[in-house]
Amino acid sequence: MSFIAIWVGKVLSFALRLFGRRATSLPGKAALRVCPSLLRRLSRQLEWCVVVTGTNGKTTTSAMLASILRQGQPIIHNQEGANLPQGLTTALLQHTSWRGRLLRRVALFEIDEATLPQVTAALPVQVLVVTNVFRDQLDRYGELDTTLDKLRAGIAGTDAVLVVNGDDPLSRHLAESSGHTVRYFGLAAEHAKDTEHGQTRDGAFCLRCGERLDYEAFFYGQLGLYRCPACGFHRPQPDFTGEIRGWSLRVREVGQPPSEVTLRTRGVFNVYNALAAVAAARTCDQSADHIAAGLTAFAPPLGRMQGYATHPPAVLNLIKNPTGCDSVLQAIVSEPGRKVLCIAINDLAADGRDVSWLWDADFDVLAGRADIVGCVTSGLRAEDMALRMKYAGFTGSMVVQPDLGAALDAALALSNSGPPSADDPTSTDVTVYVLSTYTALYAVAELLKGREHLHGAALAYRTSVS
Repeated sequence: MSFIAIWVGKVLSFALRLFGRRATSLPGKAALRVCPSLLRRLSRQLEWCVVVTGTNGKTTTSAMLASILRQGQPIIHNQEGANLPQGLTTALLQHTSWRGRLLRRVALFEIDEATLPQVTAALPVQVLVVTNVFRDQLDRYGELDTTLDKLRAGIAGTDAVLVVNGDDPLSRHLAESSGHTVRYFGLAAEHAKDTEHGQTRDGAFCLRCGERLDYEAFFYGQLGLYRCPACGFHRPQPDFTGEIRGWSLRVREVGQPPSEVTLRTRGVFNVYNALAAVAAARTCDQSADHIAAGLTAFAPPLGRMQGYATHPPAVLNLIKNPTGCDSVLQAIVSEPGRKVLCIAINDLAADGRDVSWLWDADFDVLAGRADIVGCVTSGLRAEDMALRMKYAGFTGSMVVQPDLGAALDAALALSNSGPPSADDPTSTDVTVYVLSTYTALYAVAELLKGREHLHGAALAYRTSVS
């Protein structure tokens, strides 16, 4: 039966790619329908694997870690973020012969928190990374207690070494209560500047005794320098401490000389992703040279502060929960120059049907800012997003346009307040920041690519007639 399932999956994958489809989940889904145990059967051929889970940062951390691991050997990786059982199965099928022999013996899997308990027992997990734990899509994950229970069950199914964000009290509690070997990563205390409670803070109470946690300062969300005044639960001393040095990250590993790596992404949340990847790589015995080369070769995944050469330039960001959205907003307002926002909100199954999280996200940070030129809301819940911006106190130019293409055009039009410079037709001090939920992300990316080409064609025409 497994051979039939392999053939079904591989033929379907070939057919989908022939017609330009991504083929990240459907081949695995079809193969699992034929042979439900296929994921376990194929995984038995792996020598070892690394798993990355958590609420935010899974895809970027996995991409960074994959780039590092590939410096030493070929790996299997669900690189497009298909992190459910069918996505993992598809990734394995892509490296399986028609006879059912796995052609690569090391894997790196990004795995959804809710999926983790279903698959860890089937995988030879050597290292398991927990990036962070935040409240996510309520209709998919429920409240934090449910997410923690799923992660706890998934961890219990392995003998892996845990690589955990020690700055997050929820992740710290998971690790502490697991009985596993744990290696913590965290930022240097000097970077904890925020002492206010403007953002949503999940996990405000100690999970060991129930007392409210005391914070000396925050990095973002509930990540910070915390201690329980009742039972002594506290932020651990990290095994891997990250120091931000402009576009570089200096990592101090206990018992090792410090190393410095180049960052290719912006925002403190991406610094955490890089730090998690370095900590996991070192736990997998990767050399400093492999880590440096891997992070240099790393290309940011779709929608993670990804730039497009439109006119004016655009930056695409995925948003899906309050803390992740807050991190993106903080990164945007800290950037120089004027800005236009284009926010596309869908409420399909993969996005989460419940969009009440928009009211927990800190859109109020945009109120009264002279550098925010305007905002365009789009997607299936364009009106809901516009209402949220109104109650956030945003008073700039506002356009509500459910159609994604028209919304992008409106955002670019808001940005182009004057003719381009004769000396440099591409010059502008305005950037369009596009924020999108998951199901709109790929469509928006394709539209932005198309507008890159239009801009290139316009420049070529101007050059030819001048």
